[in-house]
Amino acid sequence: MNNTANKATAANIGATMHGRGPEGVLVMHDWMGDHSTYDAIIPYLDGAAFTYAFVDLRGYGKSKDIAGEYTVDEIARDCIAVADRLGWQRFHLIGHSMTGMATQRISAYAPSRIKSAIAVCPISAAGNRLDEASLKFFASTTQDDDAFRRLIKFISGGLSDQWAEVKLRQNRETVATACRAGYLKMLTTADFVDEVRGLETPYLVVIGEKDPGLDAAAMKQNFLAWHPNAELSTIPNCAHYPMQECPPYFATVIEAFMRQHAA
Repeated sequence: MNNTANKATAANIGATMHGRGPEGVLVMHDWMGDHSTYDAIIPYLDGAAFTYAFVDLRGYGKSKDIAGEYTVDEIARDCIAVADRLGWQRFHLIGHSMTGMATQRISAYAPSRIKSAIAVCPISAAGNRLDEASLKFFASTTQDDDAFRRLIKFISGGLSDQWAEVKLRQNRETVATACRAGYLKMLTTADFVDEVRGLETPYLVVIGEKDPGLDAAAMKQNFLAWHPNAELSTIPNCAHYPMQECPPYFATVIEAFMRQHAA
């Protein structure tokens, strides 16, 4: 992080806690929804072994009224502040989609504090460059309900109309309008690859078998190429939301990896 970022004050962002175990796990959500995206896995998590902090970034869920710059450095500052608040000197890190790059930013910023990192269907430190038409479409989903439904159905491998309605309702109820464009800019312009290349943090990259674009080939070009201790896991019969589409299996996969790297 640059000096300006280091001097900035971190927000007291919200976190929903689960479990009482000795292994702390900080969990970040995607661009489309808040911490409740992970609700489906809660019954399958080992709360005796792990303590989970499901954070809400600025503009989401419990942090919906907290404004910000909506940058990856800001996410990193805020999440480190949550870990400090919880007294976690070392912890595991999970990020989904948009916050895949945030796992890299945090791991690079505080490598000695991260026991392991899990990037789920992730956008990387290289960002997601979009052509003009695609960028316009993504931007339209922040206001246009039909565009949002189309995007959700596409990245979810064609799940039902009712699934799209549930995701739309979650987005409109839990995500502040003001933050949507800011995080989209972060997603499409970020580039800090040189700062994460060679990072030795143990990494698990989780993808859904049906996720369009964010497939094994894409992961081999970024996360697996940059991180020497990275491995890939593909979850069958799901797309961009494995924590909702295959919750028991997803919980099993992430906890098996974290157990390998528990102190």
